[in-house]
Amino acid sequence: MHLSYRGRELATVTKMLGACLNRKGGVILIDGTVASGKTELLKKISDDSIGVGSVVLSAVAVKTESGIPFGVVDQLAHNASVSFDEIAELQETIETGVGIATAHGADVERVNPEHGRVLAKLHAAMMRLAEQGPLVIMVDDLHNADRISLQFLCYLARRIVNKRVLLAFSVLPGAVNAFPLFQMEISSQTNSRRLVLEPLSVRQVGEVLCASMERADAACLAPLYHELSGGNPLLVKALMADRLGAADGPGPDDGLPNYRRAVLTCLQRLDRISAEVAQGLSVLEATESRHVIDRLLRLDSALVRSSEHILVRSGLLARQGYRRHREARAAALESLAPARRVELHAEAARLLFHEGAGSAEVAMHLLAADSAKDPWAVPLLIEAAEQQLQAGRMDRATEYARLAQREAATEEQRAEVTLMQARTEWRLNPALVARHLGPRPGFPSGPPPQPRQAIRIIRELLEQGLLEQAKAALCWVGGLGFDVEHADCEEWNTFKTWLAFTYPLLAMQLPGAPEQAGPRGRSGRPQPVGELARSAHLLSSVLHGDLADSDLELAEDRLRTLRLSGSTFEALGITLRALVYADQYGPAHNWGEVLFKEANDRNDPAWIALFASIMAEVAIGRGEPAAAAEYACTAMTCRSDQNSMIMSGIPLAVLMLALVQSGDIKGARRLLISRATLHTAAHGRESLYFLHARGHYHLAIHQPHLALRDFESCGQRMLAWRLDSPSFIPWRSDRAQALIALHRYEEAGKAAGEQLVGLAPLQRRTRAITLRVLAETREPEQRPALLKEAFHVMAETPDHVETARILGLLGRTHQSLGDVATATRFLEQARDTTRGCDVNRLLPNLGPDGDACTTPRDDVGGIAELSTAEQRVALLVGKGHTNSEVASELFITVSTVEQHLTRIYRKFGIKQRSDLRARLVGCHA
Repeated sequence: MHLSYRGRELATVTKMLGACLNRKGGVILIDGTVASGKTELLKKISDDSIGVGSVVLSAVAVKTESGIPFGVVDQLAHNASVSFDEIAELQETIETGVGIATAHGADVERVNPEHGRVLAKLHAAMMRLAEQGPLVIMVDDLHNADRISLQFLCYLARRIVNKRVLLAFSVLPGAVNAFPLFQMEISSQTNSRRLVLEPLSVRQVGEVLCASMERADAACLAPLYHELSGGNPLLVKALMADRLGAADGPGPDDGLPNYRRAVLTCLQRLDRISAEVAQGLSVLEATESRHVIDRLLRLDSALVRSSEHILVRSGLLARQGYRRHREARAAALESLAPARRVELHAEAARLLFHEGAGSAEVAMHLLAADSAKDPWAVPLLIEAAEQQLQAGRMDRATEYARLAQREAATEEQRAEVTLMQARTEWRLNPALVARHLGPRPGFPSGPPPQPRQAIRIIRELLEQGLLEQAKAALCWVGGLGFDVEHADCEEWNTFKTWLAFTYPLLAMQLPGAPEQAGPRGRSGRPQPVGELARSAHLLSSVLHGDLADSDLELAEDRLRTLRLSGSTFEALGITLRALVYADQYGPAHNWGEVLFKEANDRNDPAWIALFASIMAEVAIGRGEPAAAAEYACTAMTCRSDQNSMIMSGIPLAVLMLALVQSGDIKGARRLLISRATLHTAAHGRESLYFLHARGHYHLAIHQPHLALRDFESCGQRMLAWRLDSPSFIPWRSDRAQALIALHRYEEAGKAAGEQLVGLAPLQRRTRAITLRVLAETREPEQRPALLKEAFHVMAETPDHVETARILGLLGRTHQSLGDVATATRFLEQARDTTRGCDVNRLLPNLGPDGDACTTPRDDVGGIAELSTAEQRVALLVGKGHTNSEVASELFITVSTVEQHLTRIYRKFGIKQRSDLRARLVGCHA
């Protein structure tokens, strides 16, 4: 590589060589990091010196020969540019001096008399060579020279001021300077020049690149080459060899084999301390814990900072302390002996643990060391695996769990580790769960599991939708007598309470399942201890119909005082749901907004999913289907990495109900089809939501028989599970609506009446819904009183959708009674309400503009001559649906729709679709 980029240094060399020719001897000390061009500059001096007739003696000092007396001087004699006869005297003197130096030793900083006589003879021999012509003596890597050779070179440097002698040495800077007094004395000579070879600039890198590519390409690639090489000429050459940036070469993020080998060469040529620092940094770099490098290597911090400066100058580190390329770190790790690498990773783990670093950071070093012998290591690996599991990084979680399993020292640790390993493997392959269940699922032979372990394994199975395996695990726990043994454990009792209202049928597998409180009654159990236990107990009471003002006031107090954290978010969510299921949508909305915002601000997916799911239920209860859909989608997508039934089942059902309420029947159908495989067996609470939503979907598409089946199935489960709270899911009024659609008014009135009798004063929204449904089962003259009561009750807890329904029914009732003015007023109010909640399509009888006489209605008497199937087709076509859309809505073929239309046209005496709409409006008028 040519030295055009070293113009200033070359000018100094030329000047010093010219002075030498004029009997002004001097010393050139070339200071540069590894591969900075020191050797090339010495070669340039040698070539120029020979060109002007100088005698050149050269040597390269190496570490392996630093213990040989006069080793460097002997090299000078053998590498002379003159004949053997001319240096015979010099070689004889060296042979004599070796014996003396061996006998007396040598001190670089002080010359004893015996050595002085040898040095004088060597000096005389050199001066006789200089009389024949200019003498140039060069030593590369002087920092590796033997001590007696350094004595001679220093001795010579003081005696060449008026001689035709030029000395040129190259030295490598180190964290600890080699022979500092020697270098200081050489540098203090008036005839001495120190050349510090700085890294190449971007412009200089571009000049180097011009040797192998077009100038325009060189200018374009120079910044990238400079960034990756730090201006180190050897690294620049390696990148050129890798064809970085060439059309057929690698990109900056790809593997660079020549670059990697060049980095390895630089590391091997560094001073010992700088090389150790480079290796230590490569160990710490994966976790960005470079701040412990001095403690890791047990070095003074000043030495470490000095070494880092050398590494930056060498192009191996950027100024921020990061590697310039991943291949640089790979080379540094490769330069470490395997045993030393393990030692450093293990020590890094200890340092970071005692410093309080995160478990994931410490665990990465334990994994790299493939060892976890310290007492704290296995629990930390379990914690780190849990974090990786929550973040969805299953491979890393599995690695931590396997290392912990191998190093576990106690039975308790082995049980905990086996649990964690099973949980991580289930995420990767649920089929593996059978291997862990066996006679004792997830636990090895030995002492029985602790409550926390049992809770974790069962909940993980449930969240994965592995209900049969969870059932087997519960049977196993019950068979061990575990439940009896831990009857007084608050954590275990809290879990059983949670299980009773989340998966009631599974809770029955435990012989000691919590006693269920009946409506208006309390179980008599002592008040639970702990926030999660209190919240679970409160929600259980609400779902069993035990609604007390004091409990709900306590719920708000709990929401007010508890701070959102990893240990409280579940308790807060349960408490918030208790308010929802108690019909307290106002307070639930206010507190839910606060918690959802905080979860978003802290960007925790689990918290966001939980509170978004609850807020979707709150929005449904407030008659805001658009907001409910948005919250439900958030809950279903923010943790898409987990196949959690708890996290997705409830929001899915709420989203379906919101779509039905807003009139998006097609969207609800698509959702139902896409989730056709959703588990709806009688195990979990989410199945109740699903049946409730699907029943209303069937009502919306005029399939009341299917709706009735869904609502009755929902009711049967709620009764069996003793969760018969109407404000949770009002299945009796739902069933009544399906019966009304089937014209079974007496049964519908009985169902609504039963629900009304069982309501508590706090359940105002449910009371209003029940009164509205009950009114639909009565004669027109009996409806206004019930509907007005429903309207006044609903005013206390506004639900826009239900309010619109009540007002619409009031308007139609007064219209049928001949009170047109009152009917118009109520219908106008209903229209305004639907505008506020975007549910115009939910109330087709009000029409797009609120006029009850401009839109086809299901109960229009003028179409009574049509069959039921023909009425459905006529109403949908009258609303503007195409034949294909009608077929899709009614689950029939397009051909069947066309046949129905032919008969409808014939009965009405019309010929086209526009006539059908006019005829329907005319019938109503």
